[in-house]
Amino acid sequence: MPRPVGRWNMSDRGNPGDQRDSNEVRDPSDRPDPGDHRESSDIRDSGDLHSLLGEVWTVPNLVSLSRLPLVAGIVVLVDSPLRYVLFALVVVSDGVDGWLARRLDQETELGALLDPALDKLTALALVVALFPATDLPVEYLVLFFARDAFVLSLAPLVPLYGFDTSKVRARVPGKVVTNVQFLAIVAMLVPAVLATEALLWLAGVAAAVAIVDYVVFVARELSDRPWVHERRMVVAAGTGVAAVFVLVVAVLLDEELADFLAALGVLG
Repeated sequence: MPRPVGRWNMSDRGNPGDQRDSNEVRDPSDRPDPGDHRESSDIRDSGDLHSLLGEVWTVPNLVSLSRLPLVAGIVVLVDSPLRYVLFALVVVSDGVDGWLARRLDQETELGALLDPALDKLTALALVVALFPATDLPVEYLVLFFARDAFVLSLAPLVPLYGFDTSKVRARVPGKVVTNVQFLAIVAMLVPAVLATEALLWLAGVAAAVAIVDYVVFVARELSDRPWVHERRMVVAAGTGVAAVFVLVVAVLLDEELADFLAALGVLG
């Protein structure tokens, strides 16, 4: 027979002993150990690390890593014609690894981290090995590494402001800097001093443009202020970066600039 609505049925009442049982002190050994969470987290981290290390043995990543002995060979054989062969192999490996990753469907998280890291390491090692042969003042390297130094200086601000790094993409001005840096390294390899000098100045100008682009991009990602998203933000960033560029050149490279322009016949 259906139970009348609204009536309290005695059978619905729980056993008074149930409440007492629930209030009884449990055995401490039954309580969850706070370390269990840390242990499970450590297991996950260990698993992620093991998975990441396992990605080393994919064909594209092995090709990427082959750049290390090739660059070491260039450093050792910097005065030998064999440096041209080794450099050509470095360039080929840099292009082939990405193609293989797509072709073999072996695009990995490690590969996405490894390729740009090896690019920077390769550039640094080659410049250190090849630049002395040009007999140019070491201050020129400020122009070569200006963009990279600026990007590194922003790294501590990423966690500070909660910037979403997934929004960062290779932007056109940054790609221009990378290509000019590559050409400068080729000129150092020859070595072609005047070409190296010209490309270093071009790298400095391209770096200034790229820095303006980064400043505007990051500012617009982090701020909702209307003026930041207007043209005056670009003007402000451009003016500031240009002022710093002129100051750096005036302090470090004023004589070098005059000599370079004279070599080109711009100055009498």
